[in-house]
Amino acid sequence: MLTIVSWNIQYGKGVDGRIDLYRIADVVQQDGLPDVLCLQEVSRNDPETANGSDQVSELQKLFPDYEIFYGASQDRSGGKDGGRRQFGNLILTRRSPLQVLHHILPSPADPKARFMSRQTTELLLSTGSGTLRLMNTHLEFFSEKQQLAQVQRILELHEEACAQSREAGLDFPNTPFARIERSEKMLICGDFNFVPESASYQLITSAFAEGVPDLLDAWNVVNPENDRSPTCGIFDHKQWKNGPHCRDYFFLSQNLSPQIHQVSVNTETAASDHQPIRITLEE
Repeated sequence: MLTIVSWNIQYGKGVDGRIDLYRIADVVQQDGLPDVLCLQEVSRNDPETANGSDQVSELQKLFPDYEIFYGASQDRSGGKDGGRRQFGNLILTRRSPLQVLHHILPSPADPKARFMSRQTTELLLSTGSGTLRLMNTHLEFFSEKQQLAQVQRILELHEEACAQSREAGLDFPNTPFARIERSEKMLICGDFNFVPESASYQLITSAFAEGVPDLLDAWNVVNPENDRSPTCGIFDHKQWKNGPHCRDYFFLSQNLSPQIHQVSVNTETAASDHQPIRITLEE
């Protein structure tokens, strides 16, 4: 089994306003340590969030048996003690990836919205049934225009990887041109900042051209008749005035869907304004 947890930890800030990465780690450990932990909103040296702490280093200490791969969507000067002010997504994995790619997502001009840069990190993992592209992301909240462009880019990355899998380039082993084949099997998780009724959700689950596996909402594959568990707004009613609803997902390629064993949401913790979500795949 391959277990993946995704969680927007709001830089460790709980609903009580306290920033506490130890509490985040306790929740993850109590639920059962996953093979891969995908976190969003991880801060580094930024005095404006998390008191300027280097949360990447702190999380590495809390999860010493994991390799870490940080994708900074923001990278600026003026950090604590002269460091870089960074904010982004972090993957912690107990399975060494074959390849790691960081993709900056588009932010087309939208003068009426506030926004931040967004990115997704892609890991190519070896599993018992082959390889899997695992992506961790956090999409724009305030600009639907940018959010739709970011979803479109994710779809293009999936199409690109499938084409590279079918028509791989020349291989030059033991050089920077060594071929690492990207898999047609893909899972992308994170805080997508859209609801199931949105245009962005409809776009990410829309049909591809023939030969490219469509992306499915893993929750719907496992629970087609059950109400969706909310992933935010359960405890934090100040930020989420519309109450409990869903913005965090696992989307996976159709050729991976038969391997889904379980999808769940921890609806009990208030360690962040979002809830951790978990998927288990048969290998």
